Amino acid sequence: MHARRPAMLTVLAALLAAWLLGGVPAHAFRRAGTTSAQFLKLAQDARAAGMAGATVALPGAHRPGWAGAGNAFINPAGPAGSLQRSASFSQGRRFAGIRHGIVLGSLPLDERATLVLGATWLQVPEQEITTLAEPEGTGATYRAGDLGLGLGLATRLSDRLTVGGHLRWIRQDLHREQAQGAAVDLGLLLETGWRDLRLGLALANFGPRLRLEGEDLLVDAGDGRPARLETEDFPLPLLFRAGLSDRIWQGGDQRLDAAIQAEHPNDSRQNLRLGFEYAWRERVLLRAGRYLRRDLEQSALGLGLRLPLAGGRTLVFDYAWTSQQVLDATQLLSMAILY
Repeated sequence: MHARRPAMLTVLAALLAAWLLGGVPAHAFRRAGTTSAQFLKLAQDARAAGMAGATVALPGAHRPGWAGAGNAFINPAGPAGSLQRSASFSQGRRFAGIRHGIVLGSLPLDERATLVLGATWLQVPEQEITTLAEPEGTGATYRAGDLGLGLGLATRLSDRLTVGGHLRWIRQDLHREQAQGAAVDLGLLLETGWRDLRLGLALANFGPRLRLEGEDLLVDAGDGRPARLETEDFPLPLLFRAGLSDRIWQGGDQRLDAAIQAEHPNDSRQNLRLGFEYAWRERVLLRAGRYLRRDLEQSALGLGLRLPLAGGRTLVFDYAWTSQQVLDATQLLSMAILY
């Protein structure tokens, strides 16, 4: 029976990959660029980014190795069962001076349920306004940015099963135009009871279509009468994630975890992510990840430090670097405190 265990894990991983790689719909590439609020797809936590985002099935808060609520936007079920409060902050740098960040906090309500509060944002550097009449610039500038504010609840239904949900208000700003709406994330985390194998499922960004509206859309119809320009509405970037994680080696104060995750977006082709995390005494952590069937991201590396403090507190630092095929590499730094 024990000899079959590695084979079973291989079969489960192969089934997950087969489901993902079994075929690409003919319309997959035609839908590229057809969704709004793209900032919701960016890596929100450096631990996850260092493993190429393959963290939907990482251990929940009731297990050793939990590092705060930073993974709650990937799987809302993760924070369930935490006995510690946490506060985390992440800041990322992307090409063209674009920056994005996240603030997350978790508050245990009891030994099973945990409340999560969070905000995520994206900022685009100020740009000069150009027109056909003044292609060199009008002297005026514009700004663009995105904001998401969320409230979530995660709870343990049993000693093996946790579920969670996250409600998020979304706003996009482009100069004097805005689009806003609400989205829901749902997640499930199951401990199979075999080895340390876990199954994670999550649905992200389920909500209405967004449409830009604002004063710049009010124009003159040409005969002195006011008119309003109509803008097209676009759906949110709906994502379905399914993944497995397992502890593939442990010896003394060291461990090595592996994870595989399939992702099915509504605006591009399905993709696969592989991630690894090595820990020494749960204080120094090294991470690596690989993206498969992604147009930009290729591989990722990460480093984590967990520093015990007085009073049972823990200070967490995580850093991730992700290589890109065409654009500059991206970096993400996260800090958290558990208390």
